[in-house]
Amino acid sequence: MNGHAAEACAETPAFTTPVSITAIDAEDYDGQLDRKLTKLKQLFQEFDPPQLEVFTSPPTHYRMRSEFTVEQRDGPLHFVMFDKSPAEETAAEAGQEAAAALEQEQGEGKELEQEEGEGEPERAAEQQAEAQADASTSAAAAAEAPAAAAVAAADGKKGKGKKGKGKKGGKPKGPRRVRVDTFPVATKQVNELMAVVREEADKTPELRQRLFQVNFHTTLAGDAMVTLLYHRKLGPEWQAAAERLRDALAATPTAAAAGVRPHVIGRSRKQKIALDADFVLERLTVGGRTFVQKQVEGSFSQPNGHVCQHMLTWAQDVTKPAAASEGSAAAAAEGSVAAEEGKEAAAAAAGGGVGPEDDLLELYCGNGNFTIPLSANFRRVVATEVAKSSVEAARYNMEVRQHAFNANGVSNVFLARMASEEFAVTMRERGSRRRLEGLEGWEALRLRTILVDPPRAGLDDFTVELLKEFDRIVYISCNPDTLCANLKAIAPTHRIARFAAFDQFPYTHHLECGVYLVRR
Repeated sequence: MNGHAAEACAETPAFTTPVSITAIDAEDYDGQLDRKLTKLKQLFQEFDPPQLEVFTSPPTHYRMRSEFTVEQRDGPLHFVMFDKSPAEETAAEAGQEAAAALEQEQGEGKELEQEEGEGEPERAAEQQAEAQADASTSAAAAAEAPAAAAVAAADGKKGKGKKGKGKKGGKPKGPRRVRVDTFPVATKQVNELMAVVREEADKTPELRQRLFQVNFHTTLAGDAMVTLLYHRKLGPEWQAAAERLRDALAATPTAAAAGVRPHVIGRSRKQKIALDADFVLERLTVGGRTFVQKQVEGSFSQPNGHVCQHMLTWAQDVTKPAAASEGSAAAAAEGSVAAEEGKEAAAAAAGGGVGPEDDLLELYCGNGNFTIPLSANFRRVVATEVAKSSVEAARYNMEVRQHAFNANGVSNVFLARMASEEFAVTMRERGSRRRLEGLEGWEALRLRTILVDPPRAGLDDFTVELLKEFDRIVYISCNPDTLCANLKAIAPTHRIARFAAFDQFPYTHHLECGVYLVRR
């Protein structure tokens, strides 16, 4: 990297969080992607990366999960989202409504998270980062928007008293509530489930009473779950109504074709009722093989299933042993805008391939999304994760034996429930921890490759320094700006051998990236 890299990172326009998307122009898919790619190439040009491999998304119905606030005060129940560009005439109302709703909803939401063990700061940060990256479809984004409105409303009250006017007598700014009847970015199955939930709740008081949010989670495999969040205690009457709702959801086209009955989950303060299960089973095709993935309600999972398959296939390809690098060029280019770019990039990596007896360290592995497909390329994988539900899901995913699926068949992964810094310190000291019992001795490990998939804030200084100790680095980034900043510190010792862009969130400014670095 030359001396202008720092200036490039600072001067290139930032990848910013978009407003909510309730309508899209599918004919502009290629155009919107080209604009993001132009910005990305400008941002990274000082690092002299190889040809960019580009992996596209379906132009519509690509989002596997969506969360909506429920509005039911003005007649029929409907779903709403929050537009961060509020209209002048609705700003005051939005701010006041948000201020009132936020206090209650956030308080109960936090208790629900803590109850389920999902409040660990690292995983919470990852979930918040993903929410910020796609403000249109996440509950966190929906909460972020009313939070802004609440602050604006509070500021107005400080300025002019009870009516909330600002210093110049204007209305406080806040997000605009946008009614969502259909949601083109979400899967067709999400839209089918939305219609049924809206219809059933409208005619069933037990489902509708004090319902404030509905979360939908679907899969490429057709499995699905719907979570209804309430400001009241749920009893037997609610469960009976939820069972009838479940039957109605099972009759929707996608669920019926897949032969599944979507799970229904009810949540309220210190209460959770799950009909059948609180997870779905996804099937992801990576490198010609099908992997089963348990995705738990309320836990992080990749939101765009099609692009997730591309990311996993790319990561699997770049970490193949050196002898297989050139032969895997076609797989690297699958789903790519330009096949030739993928082939050139794969050939460039041939000199930095992984040895057949190398070990992989993966920090914050989540439910094993990358861990399991990549395990075939390594003698041993050592993975860390702190969220209890994610650790349990990862272990399930490693051991699953379902007759309907190909078995994952993973036996070379050691999973430790511990923070990455604690593991790194222990590794450097060649020390021991109770949670590392069963891991072979440090002298026997060959940890030469590391995989990181940090939140939008990027890596902290400690982890950046840790990366320099490895010969090969796989860095999956949801924020090109922080990736650029981290590469400034890594570039003196490592070069980019592969460079990829994954259009995880079409029609937004967000772009997922992957870089494979090898020691100079």
